[in-house]
Amino acid sequence: MKKFILLIMILLFVVLNGNYGFSQTSYIHATDMDVNGIFIGGTYTKSQIEEKWGIPTEYRSNESEFGLDEQYYYANDLFRFSDNGVFHSFYINTSKFTVYTAFKGGIKIGDKISKIRKIGLGTPILRDGIYYLNRNNSDDALVLEHSKGIITKIYFITSI
Repeated sequence: MKKFILLIMILLFVVLNGNYGFSQTSYIHATDMDVNGIFIGGTYTKSQIEEKWGIPTEYRSNESEFGLDEQYYYANDLFRFSDNGVFHSFYINTSKFTVYTAFKGGIKIGDKISKIRKIGLGTPILRDGIYYLNRNNSDDALVLEHSKGIITKIYFITSI
């Protein structure tokens, strides 16, 4: 009888909390990857983003079945948030933004590809002229385009 009641309680919890642990972005907590102090997988408000990064040159938002979806444009750089503020993707083309800032200052446009390994992020893999850095057994890679070993673009897209 006790097992039956426990089973019923667990089923009720799951049914009543249908979205528990699930997310459109597949992140349920922040990762160690950040862009100027805003972490992939972390949840942020527009005011928190603007406090860290300043006012965007363009801001777009819309409601989806998962909540608020937002896009912040800073000149030629784009940052995407979904599920009411979960940071999940970015495209960096300028040196204004730095990725993995906790790792000896991080990496940005204009840095040498070799800096990635020097600061302890691991060794990126070169495929078809583009570098891919996978960390923490993630399927999602940080992608780095380069010209003669100098980083020209950095982007990250979740596999959702």
